[in-house]
Amino acid sequence: MYNLRYHVASLVAVFLALTVGLLLGTVVAEQGTLDTQSSTLIDDLQKQFAQIQKDNADLRAGLERDRTFAGDVVPVLTSGVLRGSDVLVLVNAGQSNGLNAAVTAIEQAGGTSVVVTIESSDFGLGKRVPEGLPALLGDSFAAETAVPVSQAFKAALADALATELRQGGSRPVFDALVKSGGIASVNEKGVGAIDTCVYMASFGGKPDDLSAQVAAALAVHGAVVVGVEATNQSTGVAAKAVDLGFSAVDHVDTPQGAFSLVWLLAGRSSGYFGIGQGADAIYPTVAVKR
Repeated sequence: MYNLRYHVASLVAVFLALTVGLLLGTVVAEQGTLDTQSSTLIDDLQKQFAQIQKDNADLRAGLERDRTFAGDVVPVLTSGVLRGSDVLVLVNAGQSNGLNAAVTAIEQAGGTSVVVTIESSDFGLGKRVPEGLPALLGDSFAAETAVPVSQAFKAALADALATELRQGGSRPVFDALVKSGGIASVNEKGVGAIDTCVYMASFGGKPDDLSAQVAAALAVHGAVVVGVEATNQSTGVAAKAVDLGFSAVDHVDTPQGAFSLVWLLAGRSSGYFGIGQGADAIYPTVAVKR
């Protein structure tokens, strides 16, 4: 005979089974909904990713077309702009990318590059004074042989060198520095008066002090001076040039930088052009005469 306790236990078991069944059914239903939502979300993400890939490919193709166009147009815009101009390029030993770009821009514009390589900081005057050089700077420096040389010595040297370069003819100070190994030049001989200067010499990531003084002296003597860097070379030269009152280009290895350099050397514009902090613009605006 079934007693009351057995009957109650049976009813409880039935209700428990119903409860478990309802819970399992709910979970299965919700799991199915989640699976559907997940599938939809994945499909949407895949579509968005595919669209992003397409947009990026289109942007890369457009950028490549722009680079090609700029590279083709800049030589046309600058052709002949520097014709007859001898451009002094003060550069430190070991630099290639920025130097090659600057020389190419100058020569495509019809100018002549006079590359002077600074072999060591301050033209090597931190180690020794070239024989005969002090006497060339005047009586007050004739006996100065101690190193490092004084600031007054460097200022006198910068002015004497700038004077020689601006006037042309014999260059005894320049020759003394070449003989000492402080500087090197493969094309200075036979070059006339220097009227423009590309200043880009640096050592240890900092502008070369004596090169900056020579550039400043050239500016005082009427030459156009432009401080130059390449995009992958953080030398501080552009900022130094601006501090000294020169124009500057910090992306000479780009078509926009090459154009900016030529325009600045030709005196058609002034300012700081490039991609660095403080730059006035990417490149000078070309005024079209009608």
